[in-house]
Amino acid sequence: MLKYPRIFYGSIVALSAFAIIFLFPVWTHLALLFAVFTLGEMEFSNMVRRGGHKYELLPTTVCGVAYLICTALESPVFRDLFPGLAPIGGTKLSDIVLWVTPAILLMRGVFRRETDNAMETFAFSYAGFWYVAVLLSFMVRISFEWGLDAKSNIDYTGRLALALFIILVKMGDVGAYGIGVKFGRRKLIPEISPKKTVEGLMGGYVASIITSLVCWALATAFAGGMIGEIRYTLFHALLLPIVLTTAGVVGDLSESLIKRSVGVKDSSSALPGMGGVLDVLDSLLFAAPIMYIYILLFSR
Repeated sequence: MLKYPRIFYGSIVALSAFAIIFLFPVWTHLALLFAVFTLGEMEFSNMVRRGGHKYELLPTTVCGVAYLICTALESPVFRDLFPGLAPIGGTKLSDIVLWVTPAILLMRGVFRRETDNAMETFAFSYAGFWYVAVLLSFMVRISFEWGLDAKSNIDYTGRLALALFIILVKMGDVGAYGIGVKFGRRKLIPEISPKKTVEGLMGGYVASIITSLVCWALATAFAGGMIGEIRYTLFHALLLPIVLTTAGVVGDLSESLIKRSVGVKDSSSALPGMGGVLDVLDSLLFAAPIMYIYILLFSR
């Protein structure tokens, strides 16, 4: 039987996210992502520190926010809204932030004048920047990939694409959890995540595929097979959930690897029955680049 707190808080988080995606102006999407990033970065820092290691929270947070802002400003939505925005010498600002961040973290170590475990601190801090900010930026890219429509309003496709992405990945999580709890017998990778099972993984695939087929049927019936400007054929409806669920499982296992390496069970206890923000985001973070690339290659 599924735990009540997990269902309750999971529903609250899902409803809040979809309310912001569909009912609020586009700038609130950035505000939500900045809040999620900040909480996630703080959780990553706390995990590392609870494991007895040092972490450069301030510079990684500043660089992460700068990276997300630059990613948004370079998107088609903001280029259409502010045509004056342009790369500097053909180089994107987000690329500059990505290049400068390691130097800033190393300079931080120099100014501290501490040689003990300096490279370990640098490695943990840059890993936190990449894991939270860089991967989260692909949700910005998905949401803002479509610019203004014919009426100069922000195209709704980005919102629909982000919602489809979250639904498919999280339904895979729900299916994996439910089937795994009830029928799980064969361990998937017990050295990293003792509770994950092969049966749970299959349940995740089935749940995500069924959800995808429902979305395809609705798109076919009411929008000629389109989700906004995305062509959502039966082929995509069958393949995309498999790809996203696989990426989500890898993301989940990767966070488990991080937690086990620093000796913690959950990233935090912010959400009863669910753990912390990173415990909710783990599958989405790894699947977001896959969704973005998939859309660019196959669905535009």
